[in-house]
Amino acid sequence: MNKTAFREFAATMEDIAHDIVRACRRGARTIATMPWPAMLACCIVLAFVISILPLALFLFVLFMGLKVVIGAFAVDRHRAQREQFGDHYGKQ
Repeated sequence: MNKTAFREFAATMEDIAHDIVRACRRGARTIATMPWPAMLACCIVLAFVISILPLALFLFVLFMGLKVVIGAFAVDRHRAQREQFGDHYGKQ
């Protein structure tokens, strides 16, 4: 990586860091001016997003993986049955 490319990369990373800091400061100011009931609702929504949503996504991926594995075994069993009976069915 030459110096010009590194400088561009460093400048991009610095811009990203400034944007993140600016967003955090804006979020902190917004939370500081919120009334208590709105802050409670915000905390409940954040708790949902942080805990329940990843759990649901993980379970979805887990069950889809199980479905693929079980489907592979079923296809293998059907293929073995076709080979056992001499391919009389399944081909047109």
